[in-house]
Parts: sequence; C-alpha cells; structure tokens
Amino acid sequence: MLFLIALTIAVLFSVLCAGALKKVPAAFYIGGTLISVLMIVLAQQPVENEFLRKYVIGLFSRGALAGALWMVVMGMRVLPDGSKPIKRLMPVRGELSIFAATVTLSHIVFYGVSYIKRLIDPNFSKGTDFLLTCVVCAALVLIMVPLTVISFKTIRKKMNAKKWKNIQRAAYVFYALIYLHIIILFLPKAKAGIEGYFLSCLVYTAVFGTYMVLRVRKLYVKKKSPENKAWLNIASTACAVALTAIVAFCSYGKPQNKVKTHKQTAKTVTVRKVTDTSPTDGEDRPTLRLSADTDDTSSNDEGESSSPDSESKADSSSSKKDSSSKKDNSSGADDSDEENNEDENQDQQEEHNDQDEHEEQNDHKEQHEEKKDNRQEEKHDKQEEQHQEVKEPVQTQPPVTEPPEPEYIYNNGTYEDSAYGYDGEVHVKITIENDVITEISAYSDEEEPEYFDSAYETVAGDILYYQSYEVDAVSGATYSSNAIMKAVKKCLDQARR
Repeated sequence: MLFLIALTIAVLFSVLCAGALKKVPAAFYIGGTLISVLMIVLAQQPVENEFLRKYVIGLFSRGALAGALWMVVMGMRVLPDGSKPIKRLMPVRGELSIFAATVTLSHIVFYGVSYIKRLIDPNFSKGTDFLLTCVVCAALVLIMVPLTVISFKTIRKKMNAKKWKNIQRAAYVFYALIYLHIIILFLPKAKAGIEGYFLSCLVYTAVFGTYMVLRVRKLYVKKKSPENKAWLNIASTACAVALTAIVAFCSYGKPQNKVKTHKQTAKTVTVRKVTDTSPTDGEDRPTLRLSADTDDTSSNDEGESSSPDSESKADSSSSKKDSSSKKDNSSGADDSDEENNEDENQDQQEEHNDQDEHEEQNDHKEQHEEKKDNRQEEKHDKQEEQHQEVKEPVQTQPPVTEPPEPEYIYNNGTYEDSAYGYDGEVHVKITIENDVITEISAYSDEEEPEYFDSAYETVAGDILYYQSYEVDAVSGATYSSNAIMKAVKKCLDQARR
C-alpha cells in the first residue's frame, strides 16, 4: 500500500516538475538532501501521530518514495519512442536520478545504522537472510554512488561518451538488486503469514516483472522489427502474469496468529471483599443463639399452654362422671314413696354441682394465666441477661487504631522512556498509582511495525497483570517484546523514590 502511494507521488512529481527540474536542478538536489536529513532526525524522535510516522516519515525512511523514483527513472526506457511521456521525461532522466539518490539518503542512513547495531550486537542472531540482505545493501550503495556522481553534467562532459554509457549499464544490475533486496526481506514474512507482505510481494513483482518483460520486448522489436506484434504482446503479458503467479505461489502463507505465552504457573486470581463472620473466643454467634432460643421457647410455650386446658377439661368430665354415679347409687337406696322429694333434691344438687364446676373452671383459668405470666417474665429476664452477655465483650474490646500508611517504592505519575527494538526505537509511557502500573501505552519507530504490533498487546497486558516488566516475550517478535520490557524498566527506574 505504501509503495503504491509512493509510486503515484513519484509519477506526478516527475511529470509536473520536469520543466522546473531541468531549469534549476540544484534547488531540487538541495531540497531533497534537506528533506532526507529532516526525516532522519524525525525518525529518531518520539512521534506519536501514526499518520505522520507511517505515511510521511515512513515514506522516506522505509525507502518507498526512493524506490518509486528509481522505478520512474528506469521505466522511461520502456515507453514507446516518440511518445509524449518519453519526450517530456527523457531530457531530465539524469537530474531525476540524482534527486532520487538524495531522497534515498534517508533510507540508507536509517537502515545503515540499524544494520550496524545488529551486526555488533552479540545477542542478535545473524541468520542467512540478514547477512544476505547486508551484502545486497552494500552492493546497492556501491553501485548507486558512482552512477549518481557521473550523472552530473559537469562530470559527464569530462568523460568519454562510450565509457560513460558502459558504466551506466550497471544501472540494470542496480534495479535487479533493488527487487532482490525487497524479495529477501518480504518473502519470508509473507510465507510466515504476516499481514501485508504477501500483497507487497505481488505488487513489487508485478511492477518490476512488467518492466523486465517490456524492456526485453522493446529490445526484440528494435532488433527484429517484426511486422505482427500481436503474438509478441500476448507472450509478454503471459510472461508478466506467469512471473507474478510464481512469486505469489512461493510467498503465500496462512495468516499468522498472535502467540500469547503467559507463564504456566500463573493462575487467575479473583479478589473479593471478605467480611469476618467467625465468633469470638469459640462462642456461638449471639444472633444465631438468640434466634434458636426464641424458637425453642415459643414451641415449649405452645405445648405448656395447651396442657392446662386439657387437664381442666379432664377434671370437669371426671367430676361429671362421679356426680352421675353418685346420683345412680343414691336413687337405688331410697324408697319409692320419697321419689318426688328425691327428684327435687336431685335437681337442686345438679344445679349446685354446675355452679361448682363453673367455679372450678374459673379457678383453673386464673391459675393458667398466672403461670403464663410467670413464664413470660422468666423468658424476658433470660433475654435481658443474654443481651447483657453479648454487650459485655464489645464494651471490653480495646479501641480500634488506624493502620499505618504504607511505604511506597515509586512516585505516582506518568513516565516515558524508550528502548531499541528490532530496527528502531520503541517508546513506552506508563502511569503509576500507589506502586501499581495502571496504564501502558507504546508506539514504535521500527521499520517493520508488524513485529511491534504482534508483541505490544500481549506484553503490555502481561505487565499490567503481573505488575512486573519481566514477562514472557512473544514468539516471532522477541526484539520488540524485549524493547517494551526494557522501556518499562527505565520508566520504573525514573519513578523510584
């Protein structure tokens, strides 16, 4: 995506500024050099704006604009002879190549410093891909410098025309090495499934492959001058498509999953606010004991209150039975002549017995009410005694003293620092509150941002979880992971009291 943007800018610049570049080339040379120096300085600074860092600084530091300008310079030779584009661009081809070299300066310095740091770092694993990239980059610089120098008109006039032309043919090797440099860097990452690199391989192959096919076609047409060019055009298109398809097949890889390597011994901890409900001195909780006593007492009261009534009923029934039996015995002993008198006496005696029974019931009720009142008073006294027993330990407890304030190791606040990652600085900002890292934010100046992107989420999350900068690195992004941890350590060193 970045190369397509750069290629659009390069084409527009070449077409629109061709006249001015031809008239005042020195102004463009100085301007290109100053812009490169400015981008080198900005690339070393903490630029938080992602658009500025990726699409402005990255356009120069990553070499996207420089590669697009070289593509325009070499693409002129495949344009049809006598066409308007070639008439406008060919007169400034030398000046445009010098301007492209000044823009490439920022890319050379930025990556040159990065490669040197990695070469002298004993902990850096110097694989075959990295060593081959260093060799290709050195060859590109060795070819570009003399070609740029002899492109100045003053030097070109002093040289033999044939010799100058033979040296300039080394430019084809230079263009081939540019593509080789890109494929060496991008192909392994595309096969690993890192986002964006598969598409980049296709775009660069399509552009450079099309140029190569069209350049060969133009040479063939110039030498053979075929009358029918239809089959030649079809063959050229087929070759360009086949070349792109081969690279696509070789560079395709499944999308990469982010690898999270949390510590195996770590367990999820759930913090809860715990209230102590254990009784004091091994005694039962008063509330539980009181509720149990209340239940037992109520049940006993109900049982006892029912028993006097049943006893009074039994007494009354037994008295009735006794009276009736007495009546039967007395009636059997008297004479028949006295039956009427006895009937009257019996009626009076029954009335008297009824009165006695009523009085006995009243007496039983009064006695039951007195017993019930006595039990309620005893129950009330017991509850008051138990309440006093509950309150006495509380009153004897010593007053609660406030715990001493904790001694913190770090000062509260926000701290920033950086550390060198894979190929650039990684900037980290942390917020500390009462010795707790509450927030982490970071961004990277690395030219390969996918490593930082794959490492940041996991590493930052682990640092917040474990509250330590010593966490596991993300597989495949070790240098970016270590840079985040080192930067956090530096921030903690700043905050230490």
